[in-house]
Amino acid sequence: MPAACAQEQVVINSGDWRDVYSSMMYANLRGMPASFITDAPHATALPNYLDKDPDILLVESETSPFFANYEGTLTDEGFVVSETYKSPGGAEANLHFIGELPDITNFIVLDETYGYNAISVASYAVKSRSWVLFADHENIDELSGFLDGRTVNNLLIYGRVDRQVNDSLSIYHPEIIDYGDRFDNNIAIAKKYQDISEASQIVFTNGEFIENEIMSGREPVLFIGTNVIPEQTVNYLNGSGIETGVVIGNALTDAASMITARTDMHVFIKFGQGRGGGSFSLVEALDEFPLPKYELVMSVVSVDYNQGTGGLEVVYRNDANIDIFSKSSVSVFVDGNASGVDARDGEFLTGVTQVATVGDEGAIIITKGTTSGVSYDCPELAAQESLETANIAADVYAVFGESPRSLNRLLQQTLGVGIITFVDKSSIDATEVLYTKKTERLSVTITNTGDVPCYVCPDVLLRIGGREQSYRVVDDPLYLPAGGRESPSCRIDMTDADIADNPVVPVHVSYGEREKMLGKGLDKNLPLEIATMFSTKQLFANPAILAGIAIAAIIAAAVLLMRRRKK
Repeated sequence: MPAACAQEQVVINSGDWRDVYSSMMYANLRGMPASFITDAPHATALPNYLDKDPDILLVESETSPFFANYEGTLTDEGFVVSETYKSPGGAEANLHFIGELPDITNFIVLDETYGYNAISVASYAVKSRSWVLFADHENIDELSGFLDGRTVNNLLIYGRVDRQVNDSLSIYHPEIIDYGDRFDNNIAIAKKYQDISEASQIVFTNGEFIENEIMSGREPVLFIGTNVIPEQTVNYLNGSGIETGVVIGNALTDAASMITARTDMHVFIKFGQGRGGGSFSLVEALDEFPLPKYELVMSVVSVDYNQGTGGLEVVYRNDANIDIFSKSSVSVFVDGNASGVDARDGEFLTGVTQVATVGDEGAIIITKGTTSGVSYDCPELAAQESLETANIAADVYAVFGESPRSLNRLLQQTLGVGIITFVDKSSIDATEVLYTKKTERLSVTITNTGDVPCYVCPDVLLRIGGREQSYRVVDDPLYLPAGGRESPSCRIDMTDADIADNPVVPVHVSYGEREKMLGKGLDKNLPLEIATMFSTKQLFANPAILAGIAIAAIIAAAVLLMRRRKK
């Protein structure tokens, strides 16, 4: 470390998390203390806690600083600001600071869309002296040009990235960590940290904020949920030999208790920091810089017992901007609920009886912004007398998250159970999966083979870029009249290699007469057909195209006849 480095500290005045992250990474790789501002009041208080001996490298956003003219504020307080870097944006700052570290030859590439991935790799990056680069399809050419001018000993691609990123960086033969799940990926990077330096202590966080300890590189970082500890995380801890854990922040105290209950670890909670001098020190909240995140919001809309099918129908609502995976356990009570409260009028009851528990065998998907229902077989309710007059309640306990193995959120909700009688008479068939190269669209042809209208929602399972992914073909359930046929499609970029990897496509179609209760399912494996232009089947399936061809043929024939008459 150059001698000048020990005489500097980094102060960051920016509302862009990428500025904060890259500046903190730079400081830790050079062994410099660093502080960031979280809002304007914090900016005025921060000088009271900084060491006045080291000069300050001030990193300041050109467009989104928390405090104007902060260099002047620091100077007025007696600090020496030796350098100010004005960041035009987080991506530019990221490349600027690695330009100041010519000795770094290891790189980690990830997509900034998933901010938690940056937190996951931060500690390992410092320990392995690696720089974290933000890459997507828009800046990959610039990034590739930068790497062309650097010595690259090791390159790791972490998490999901755009196809163009993988393709452009393949010349470096990168290691790839992408199991399709944030917790599995995080465990993998924690193991890599342990390979470099075996640690007996670990830091726990949820990946939603930047904090000094998390970025320091002193201990590996492991993700936990706010309310739930994923099973794979518990299994890793129990076999890791790690004895002590430090949970960062008050929001994760419940999770800390769960870790203690399910492992042999000693767990401490870092909920504040001491500030002040002399014989008196204040304990203040931790400095945490929030990262962009997807808010997962899920609720239960209704619960009904269908006497026509013997099923308990639970309707879920996803109010998030991403798909949610959920696994529920539903307890059914007659004459009350688990807490002894009448779910209909709020009065306390006696004689509460649990008659059934039903639930999902595996995680189900609830598409973003939609309402959809699941029917659970519940023969126990059929055996109850006078259901129409009974007071029935359901306690729904659901763990949910952004992937089937990231069920790290918890929903608990109690609702009254209604009584309905409905028998779904719909029936369908799926007959073709067709990919059109020219438009990059994949379609699934579905026919309503029944006598009643219905709604359908098809999914396909494809191997894209060597990884299996499920694709929802339609955003909302598609209406099909009795005897009707449709070929809904979605855009998917498939290379020739992807096409070769998918000779047969597993298709699942959820369907039913009611739009919000697609209680039936069709599973079918269909060959992938390829069309470079409209196929014969497409022509006959689309009357508009047929009509256009017919009109064109009539016009061509008329022109030809007129020419012959002139001759």
